[in-house]
Amino acid sequence: MTPDVWVRVNSATFGGRMVRADIIEQVRWEKKTPQHLILTLHGGEEVRQDVRAGAPADDLADTEGSDLAEQLVRAIARASDRPGGHMLELRPDESTGDVGWLRTPLVDKPWAG
Repeated sequence: MTPDVWVRVNSATFGGRMVRADIIEQVRWEKKTPQHLILTLHGGEEVRQDVRAGAPADDLADTEGSDLAEQLVRAIARASDRPGGHMLELRPDESTGDVGWLRTPLVDKPWAG
């Protein structure tokens, strides 16, 4: 069975959408646009994810954006190894104040149980 992994991409500027993880070809962060991760999809389309999950990004550490990009790639790989459908979303961690990729079951399908 093919894993069903989706990434919820949210940007206060560009809006939100769900993206199938298997069409993401590259995840990167650029210092010239530090507030967004850039996900390049199959076919060349780019979507943007707010690095701070909606919070101000004016005090980003030099490696924070690239670390989140790497964390997303690892989260996709881990979710792909698990049965069933999964959704990944960048969310604040209330215990640390940092943001990270949260994996939840993808249960919004009518046949999911």
